[in-house]
Amino acid sequence: MNAYANQKNMLWNKVYPAFASSTEPAIRAIINRATQVEVTAGSQVLSPGALCEQYLFIITGNARVHLLTESGREVTLYYVGPGDSCVLTTSCLLSHEPFPAGIVAETDLVAFTVSASLFERAIDAAPCFRRFVFRKFGERLVDVVARMEQICAPSIERYLAQTLLDLSVDKAVITTTHQELALRLGTAREVVSRHLKHFEMNGWVRLARGRIQVAAPEHLKRITTQ
Repeated sequence: MNAYANQKNMLWNKVYPAFASSTEPAIRAIINRATQVEVTAGSQVLSPGALCEQYLFIITGNARVHLLTESGREVTLYYVGPGDSCVLTTSCLLSHEPFPAGIVAETDLVAFTVSASLFERAIDAAPCFRRFVFRKFGERLVDVVARMEQICAPSIERYLAQTLLDLSVDKAVITTTHQELALRLGTAREVVSRHLKHFEMNGWVRLARGRIQVAAPEHLKRITTQ
């Protein structure tokens, strides 16, 4: 084994030891045929709309996955570091859809890339690899949902205030549950409950089981215009 192969195996063993020690042919093919790449900080790794043709195993450094909104605002979705997996890359490789966001190197990074065909072969043939990919997919998806909730929280507060105002027209008490409001707003019940508790603590609403009384509509109206 030459010096380059030795170094390559050491890097795999350091960050992805389960793969380095695997004897499954599909995983051995990934390790043997992976291409080592180095990316400088600030460089674009993958652009929005690009075809996703490689799966990335980061060895050192961090990459940032971001989305550009229609208003031109750049929103960071999550970061990918050593031992991580990019949920959008996995999704695009499985669906053969263009990449919907962008990936930029947050720091100088070293990574191994493998082709889509090797990725798909390992998903089909190697349970160890399949478990890794889908476990990381699930973990990262939870982070993305939490991030979206954080970004959308002000809008949800406005929509909730407007919904309460609409439902309270000609009514002293609104008969509804937190779950029903969540379905109206397209969010989770816990999110609605958190905002309602905030409204109650400020004296804007009074909460009871299955009922909500709007105590200070002028404050809710102010929220809808923020």
